[in-house]
Amino acid sequence: MDWIKALYSDVIPWLLEPDLPSVRYWTLTRLLDRPSDAPEVTEVRQEIMDRGPVVEILRHYSNDGRWEGERDYYTYKYTSTHWQLLLLAELAADGQDERIATACRRMIAEVYREKRPIIWPCFHGNLVGYLHALGHGEDERVRQFESDLAQAGLEGKWRCNLNGDLPCAWGAARALWGFSRVTPCRRTSEVEAAIEAGVRFLGRFRLRDGNYPTATKRHSLWDRLSFPLFYQADILFILRVLADLGGLREKPTFRRAVMWLENRCRNDGRWNGASPYRRRMWTPLEPGGRPSKWVTWQALYVLKAEE
Repeated sequence: MDWIKALYSDVIPWLLEPDLPSVRYWTLTRLLDRPSDAPEVTEVRQEIMDRGPVVEILRHYSNDGRWEGERDYYTYKYTSTHWQLLLLAELAADGQDERIATACRRMIAEVYREKRPIIWPCFHGNLVGYLHALGHGEDERVRQFESDLAQAGLEGKWRCNLNGDLPCAWGAARALWGFSRVTPCRRTSEVEAAIEAGVRFLGRFRLRDGNYPTATKRHSLWDRLSFPLFYQADILFILRVLADLGGLREKPTFRRAVMWLENRCRNDGRWNGASPYRRRMWTPLEPGGRPSKWVTWQALYVLKAEE
């Protein structure tokens, strides 16, 4: 299904159903281009905080910017603070909620205090992304995180010691997701250069096949169309990030991946999807065993951006 056909099908009304407020929000803003102050958008932003996965995630908030049972902000996967803030950003939660704001301030303080000698693009990309999405992008320490992340791409060439010290596609993709959340007018020349470097790196290989440098083998999730993912990336995630950055048309390998994604569409205009980590989260984001609204809105967003 192409984007124009989707607009005149029953898929958009399906995505706008009230059962998943976050999907409704992204459909309104990313697919239908509704402004943030439109009445239906402000209404659904409140619904996101009143019912559904955000409520369940915050139900397990402990205190002082922490979640129940965590050893530290990263452990356990995927119920500790770092991962909850990533999910809350993907869910379009309100960063002014005091629990969320406290957790963001905690992450900024602790990561800044650590002064990590090694920058992992996946971790720092997620960190920068959710801090901007949840309203903390003006903090000077967050600006430093952006600079550290940019240098990991420009000087470090997206290498990761957990990938045999090879350039890491997951890391580059997560870094680009983080940069995509920085308002374009606020991006430094260093960040812009890192975005260009990341897009170039992802475009040098066959995105559909996932033949990026690795010390092992291509991950089984690469072409499963999953949501949510955490430090991982798959074809859909990378295409969504490229769509955010306006980079889908820059390389033939991206266009071939878009064609593959379009061919994965069901006859009813929806996409099946997977949620491989649902049992390790506080709550699933949608019911299983049916076409995925989360995957479908993202697939349509990619097709729209490629038109």
